[in-house]
Amino acid sequence: MPRFVLRCDASMAIGSGHVMRCATLAARLRERGADVEFACRNLPAFLRERIAAAGAGRVHALPERSNPGPADGEPVLAHRDWLGVSQATDAADTLEIVRAGPRPDWLIVDHYALDARWERALRPHVRNLLAIDDLADRDHDCDLLLDQNFFLDPAPRYARRLPRAADTLLGPRFALLRPEFAATRERQPERDGALRRLFVSFGSFDPANQTSLALRAMAAAGLGELAVDVVIGRDHKHRAEIEGLCRKLPQCQLHVDAESMAVLMDAADLAIGASGATNWERCCLRLPSLLVSVAENQYPIARDLDTAGVCLFLGRSDAVTANVIAAALRRVAASPGLARELGTRAGALTDGQGARRVTSRLLPEPIRLRPAQPSDCGPMHAWRNAEETRRYAFDPAPIDLDIHRRWFEQVLHKPEVALLVGERDPGPVGVLRYDLNGGEAKISVYLVPGMQGQGLGTALLVAGTRWLRNRYPEVQRIVAEVRDDNAASFEAFANAGFRPGSQNLVLDLAHDPRA
Repeated sequence: MPRFVLRCDASMAIGSGHVMRCATLAARLRERGADVEFACRNLPAFLRERIAAAGAGRVHALPERSNPGPADGEPVLAHRDWLGVSQATDAADTLEIVRAGPRPDWLIVDHYALDARWERALRPHVRNLLAIDDLADRDHDCDLLLDQNFFLDPAPRYARRLPRAADTLLGPRFALLRPEFAATRERQPERDGALRRLFVSFGSFDPANQTSLALRAMAAAGLGELAVDVVIGRDHKHRAEIEGLCRKLPQCQLHVDAESMAVLMDAADLAIGASGATNWERCCLRLPSLLVSVAENQYPIARDLDTAGVCLFLGRSDAVTANVIAAALRRVAASPGLARELGTRAGALTDGQGARRVTSRLLPEPIRLRPAQPSDCGPMHAWRNAEETRRYAFDPAPIDLDIHRRWFEQVLHKPEVALLVGERDPGPVGVLRYDLNGGEAKISVYLVPGMQGQGLGTALLVAGTRWLRNRYPEVQRIVAEVRDDNAASFEAFANAGFRPGSQNLVLDLAHDPRA
C-alpha cells in the first residue's frame, strides 16, 4: 500500500486553506488505496473533525515546543513565526513520524515557513517529495512542485527556486477542490447575470473581520432585499457581531462551519470574499466575485485575476471600506452582462478536476494498450481535430471526416502499421501509431483532449515501448518527429528515454532499461 505523509498547519494567522486542500488531496489518495497520515502542530479541533469526516487519514500531533530564533547566519523566512519552532526541530519531529512506518512513497509539505533546508533533511528518508506553494519566495528541494494559483506570467516565478530535475504543476487546472464542486458544475445551468443572492465568505478565521464590513456595505448599497448567505468558522472572534448584523438584513442566513459550500455558491449570483484558496471554488462554479486581499500573498493573484477580467478586485483589506464594497455591488447589479462575463471567464480557469489530476501524477494508473477498432473511428476524428491536438501537428488543418474514415479503414488492414488506443479508468487517454519498417518504427502520438498536463504523455510512450518490444522483437529503434516549438512533447519523449538523433528523437531499444 503506498504511504503518504502530509505536513501542514492551520491557525488564526495561517488560516485553514492549507489543511483543507491537503485533506481534499488526501481523500482522493485514499480512494486510490493509499495510506495517508497528517503531521500537524496545534491543529484546531474543528479541522481534525473535518479531516476525519472526509476520510482523509490519521492526524499525528507534533509536540508543542518553545519558539527559538533562527540559527546564526540562517536566512529568516517571511512566515517563520507560523511554524512555532525552528525548521531543524520541525524536521526532526516530522522524521519521527516518517520513520514510524514503511518508507513513504511521497512526503507532501504545504507550509510557508518551511523551505529547502527542511526538505533536504527529510528527502533522504522518502521516495518522493511534493512541495505545495503559492508564494515562490523561497527555495525548494523537491521532486514536484504544485502552485494552483493564476498568474499572467507564471513560468519565471520558480525559475531559480527548484532543482533542475523537478517537475511543476502550475495553475488553477490543478486546484485541489472537493469532488462536489466538479459535480455541481456539471449540472449547473447558465448564469443570467441578475443579482438576487449574495455569498459572503472570508475564510474560517477572518482575523480582520471583513465579513462585518461586507454586511454593512450590503445594508448601505440600497439594492432592496437581496438574499445573503454568510459563512464563517466556529472560532471567528467577531461571531456575535456578525450574528447581530445578519439579523438586521431581512433575508440573511449565517452558516457556521458550512459543509455545503458548493450548494451555497451555486445558489448565489455574486460572491464577496478573500483572494485565497476559495478563489478556485468560485471559479469552478462560474460565480462572479468581488475580491479583497486579506494577506500580502493574495494581492498579486487578485490583481492578475482582475487584469484578466475574471473578478473585480477591490483592493487590500486595510484600504477597502464599506462604501467601496457598496459601490461595486451597485455596479454589478446594474450590469448583468458584466456579471455573466466575469462568470464565464472564471469558469474557464478550472473545471474542478485538479485533485484528480494531481492524484494521477502521484499515483499514476497503468495505461492499457489495445489495437484500434472500427468503433474508434469517430472518437479519433474528434480527438485529432481538437484545437489542442492540431496546435502542434505538422499539418494543423482540420481533417475532413470522409477522408479520415478512408484513412482509418486502410490503416486497420495494414500489417506494417500498429494503431493503438491507450486507456485507463475511466476511459481513453491517448493514441499511438507505429509505422514499422524492418528494425525501425516511426511513432506518432497524441493525447485525448483534456488529458494534457498530467504526465500521461510519458506514461503512454513508455507503455507503447513495452508493447512494441513484446510483439515486434525485431524492432531496435523508435524514431519520432516533433515540432521545435512543442516543448511539452520534447519533455515527454525525453522522460520516456528518447534522445536527440539525426531524425529528431530516437529511442535505442537495445539500451533502454524501461523496455
